[in-house]
Amino acid sequence: MMHQGRTGRIWTSTALILISLLAMSGCTTDDAISQVRSFLATDAGPEDALPPDAEADGLDAESSRQVGTEGDVTYYVADFKDPRTGAAGVCIVLINEIAQFSNSACGSAVGMRTTGSETGGAEIVQKGDEAPDGWVRLSDFLIVNPDAKN
Repeated sequence: MMHQGRTGRIWTSTALILISLLAMSGCTTDDAISQVRSFLATDAGPEDALPPDAEADGLDAESSRQVGTEGDVTYYVADFKDPRTGAAGVCIVLINEIAQFSNSACGSAVGMRTTGSETGGAEIVQKGDEAPDGWVRLSDFLIVNPDAKN
């Protein structure tokens, strides 16, 4: 019996060391989609509500969270479920209330980007990625450019 207890402690110690090493090496859930998911898990406020005309097929409007505003454009993210495949993802939603125009893109890949003539552009990026000229980092996972055109 004593031997099994020691083996269990050894395995537990080994697992804790491996988890610590993974955390220090950056192999954690710190990727962009995980950051978006963590952001979406925060409590919603009134500023997080999307206008009704900004919805897209598969977009969960109740999950939307406002990331911020740059120029005349407000940027949101929301949960998404592909209506054809059922695959989970996220949406980027851009709203220009002055021009009364919205734009969105939904999917599951880092690098997902949308650009509209009245909304500019937004792209989901990794935390350490550089923002290109003309683009602004709005959060750890989103860069934006209200002047970008199609």
